[in-house]
Amino acid sequence: MKTRTFLFASLATALIAGSALAPGNAVACGDSLYRVGKGVSYRVYTAPLPGSVLVYGHGEGAEQLAQQLALSGHGVRLVSTDEELQAEIGSGAYDVVIAAYSEQAAVLPNTDAAADAPTFLPVALTKDEAEQAREEHERVMLADKDEIKHYLKAIHQTLKQRG
Repeated sequence: MKTRTFLFASLATALIAGSALAPGNAVACGDSLYRVGKGVSYRVYTAPLPGSVLVYGHGEGAEQLAQQLALSGHGVRLVSTDEELQAEIGSGAYDVVIAAYSEQAAVLPNTDAAADAPTFLPVALTKDEAEQAREEHERVMLADKDEIKHYLKAIHQTLKQRG
């Protein structure tokens, strides 16, 4: 009787150990990420066509925009004074200049001068300002509405046009 119980217990232990080691439809850490509609979504916006971007602005919003553009792969320089803006635009090292639409007087005289001058991408603060800016510029960003992906799309389209 003892040998049957011992044999049965050994057989049960072997089956349990064997099933744990046998290949099958096992679920391990990270497997849930591969199931459709399940798991965590990691979204990082990357620039498929990286360029040089000059951001002109004051405050936290301009800093956040510059950081997000840099994280996406663009070469970004943030300036906050007119003197820095003029020096950077004069260097000819930028493809795109992002600034508030109200600051276009400081940006445009320098960007229109040369054929390889950076393209001005205005940021409107209100919907009325956006309507006015769209009459003068092909692409206009709305500060309180547009997310980083919209800025990246506008920069990408601009870089593709520049060739």
